[in-house]
Amino acid sequence: MLALPAAESLLQYQRLNTHINNYSNSKQHNLQMRLNPTSFKGTDYTITEFPRPGLRLVPNAPIVIFDDQFEAKTQEMLDIMYEAKGVGLAAPQIGLNEDVFVYNPSESKDWARVVCNPIVTKYSEEVIVEEEGCLSLRSDYCAGQVARSTWIEVQYQNELGQNVRRRLKGFEARVFQHEYDHLKGILCYDRFPPEDREAVQKSIEYLLEMYPDDDAQIEPDAEEAKAMQPRPLSAKFMPPLQLEEVEVDLDPKKATKPSGGFGMGKSKNTGKKKEKKKKVKVRNAARSDNPKFKSSGKTAYANPK
Repeated sequence: MLALPAAESLLQYQRLNTHINNYSNSKQHNLQMRLNPTSFKGTDYTITEFPRPGLRLVPNAPIVIFDDQFEAKTQEMLDIMYEAKGVGLAAPQIGLNEDVFVYNPSESKDWARVVCNPIVTKYSEEVIVEEEGCLSLRSDYCAGQVARSTWIEVQYQNELGQNVRRRLKGFEARVFQHEYDHLKGILCYDRFPPEDREAVQKSIEYLLEMYPDDDAQIEPDAEEAKAMQPRPLSAKFMPPLQLEEVEVDLDPKKATKPSGGFGMGKSKNTGKKKEKKKKVKVRNAARSDNPKFKSSGKTAYANPK
């Protein structure tokens, strides 16, 4: 363990001033079942996907040794995150039940963060509703509206074991909350309102069918689910579902790599003939008139251009 005097180990980072763009929801999407890479350069780790029980296992082991080996492991996590086009990656997502995650809310690798043994000490009462997906849910189509606190106060240790206290807001706060959930065995799917859970049910069923073992764990730990902050959205606080035309293709043989999100985003144009447009129910948080939460009506993506 790297031991440092208390005065030196307490770091107060300044807030990031990087410009983070959000993409507005459009009426035309080309949504396809994504496939995570089966391997990543320079590492034996792969993405752990729902419904593997490791994603739900709590508590995770605290990080107590901050040596060169640990630093190398966190660098592997960052490399996987970048290659998978994500903005964050938690240890349970690569099969390690350890209390650490990495993230980067910016296009610049200078803003990469390693977060060990985190605690969210305070959540704002005001929340922002945006669409989230997840690398461990494997699908652009398995995404839904998630309420996150507009700002949070956190404590954690960095890759050197130094204690950090920060107040985060905006997109960075959302990414931190998403990855912090993973350490509690919570997936963004657990926060979807009932209608959005219903809308992605076929994707969930597909992932269940793909899992070969009999130890699938669909729901999170009951105590962790009860303790979720902020609370998941309920239907009465959501904007109405509206029929819109989208192009939907859940055939994994036609999968393409997404370009953003927490493992979600718009698929690249393959140049192949598109599926016939279908009428499906979609939700735009901008339509909500409920005063209890602030809604951006936008989708957060990784690597905005």
